[in-house]
Amino acid sequence: MKSYKNALAFLACAFAASVSSASTIDVKFDANIFEGSGYDNVTIKAANLGSVDVSAGRFQGSASNLVNVSSSIFVDGLNNLFMYCYDIYQEISGGISVKYTINQTGETARTLDFLGAVNKVMNTGKSVYDPFAWLHPVNGAQGAAIQIGIWESKYENGTQWDLNSGSFKASNLDDATTAWWNSFKDEIDHSDALDGRYVMVLENSTYQDMIVGDPPVLPEPGSLALIALALGGLVVTQRKTAQRVF
Repeated sequence: MKSYKNALAFLACAFAASVSSASTIDVKFDANIFEGSGYDNVTIKAANLGSVDVSAGRFQGSASNLVNVSSSIFVDGLNNLFMYCYDIYQEISGGISVKYTINQTGETARTLDFLGAVNKVMNTGKSVYDPFAWLHPVNGAQGAAIQIGIWESKYENGTQWDLNSGSFKASNLDDATTAWWNSFKDEIDHSDALDGRYVMVLENSTYQDMIVGDPPVLPEPGSLALIALALGGLVVTQRKTAQRVF
């Protein structure tokens, strides 16, 4: 029994060693931070924020200096990192570089509900479902509506989805942005939430956090080798124990 426990302990340590260290990346935001997507100038209100005029849309940049993370988790590659703001209480601007810590579970359940609705709308008529459709708005109005919905999903303390009331509000939206927002909102109760494995949050204590796509990947070969070694030892231990019993 002691050998069996030791094998289990080795397995646990091997797995923990592969995931315990923090994963970080450097993000360089494009000089035109809304490159390729566009934006809408809107007014938002939230607790301890007051009324603030902001540009809502999808951000774009590039990633480098990866630590404890594979480049394969970036949907469109390191040179096309698409992001939305996930923190309205800090700032970001085009052209700057930020070191982020990756949080694989930093998103809220409401955010996954909203992104699931966005994907349902944006996958309509497509033969193959794209879990990352929310990262690829076709115009500035659509990108702005997705960004505003992400803010609403995080900063609204109630259960309603209403930009005109509650703890988060947004106004002065272009008509096209409003239309996209309504199409996404109307599907929230009629669509599955996005699987959390397809989302991660980039966190920094000084600059705005970002929410990005995250394709699920297998453990690195080195981690797999450690786990396989531990499992092999466990099998051998079980066989020896069986031989002693009989």
